Amino acid sequence: MRTLRNLAPGLALLAALALTGCGGGSPDAALTPDGPASQQPAADAPLTATTWLVGSVAGVTAPDGRTRFTLTPDGRASGNLGCNRFSAPVTIDGTTVTLGPVTSTRMACEGPAGAVERALTSLFGSGPLTWQVRAHTLTLTAPDGKTLTAEAGSAAE
Repeated sequence: MRTLRNLAPGLALLAALALTGCGGGSPDAALTPDGPASQQPAADAPLTATTWLVGSVAGVTAPDGRTRFTLTPDGRASGNLGCNRFSAPVTIDGTTVTLGPVTSTRMACEGPAGAVERALTSLFGSGPLTWQVRAHTLTLTAPDGKTLTAEAGSAAE
């Protein structure tokens, strides 16, 4: 009987530890001395080989997700300006991107798609653009301060 009395505190401690281990939290969460580790920030999407879906350019909101472009590692840009398809040579040098002359189809563009197309064509032709990617958002900034924001769509094929 004396042996069971000596084991009782140890068994109670063992039971408390077992119940504490069953508490909530994600089974995949890494533990740190301060509790569960916070999630790592999303990795930045690559500038090249990503299809960028334009959200806005120079204050003009792009309609319906048609406005998109891709920059390739071998120096080409291509996509849709709003209603016309385009291609252009591109040079990436550090944190700047310079698009050469833009070649595009010649459909008449009116309304919101036309406004986005004019703003995007103007931005692309305005000289070296400073670029920054944070997570899945690309920001291009022209020398005059006008900006383009785009979200990463998918890896370009």
